[in-house]
Amino acid sequence: MREILFILLDIFVYVVIAGFLSWLYYYWRKKDLLGGFIGGIVVGLAGSILGALLFHKPLEVVIDFLQKGIGSNVDILAAFIGGYTALFIFNKINHDRTRQDY
Repeated sequence: MREILFILLDIFVYVVIAGFLSWLYYYWRKKDLLGGFIGGIVVGLAGSILGALLFHKPLEVVIDFLQKGIGSNVDILAAFIGGYTALFIFNKINHDRTRQDY
């Protein structure tokens, strides 16, 4: 039962990171993302998970520091870097367009 709660907490943390990064790109930087805000969440989520897998070992010391006391198995820094990188690439594929508020 405890393992299921940790898995749900991990999923929640990844979704929150992806949502924050999508908000950062879509609303704050006013970048036009394919699929809008929800499309940004999907790409940010994939990038966060991929980033956590790829950047875990190089950032292990920093990640261990960030994980103490959080109670989650999510590598927060690696997930942010991966999610931001995925949204950056996604934005470049979309020709770095800025959204027009009407």
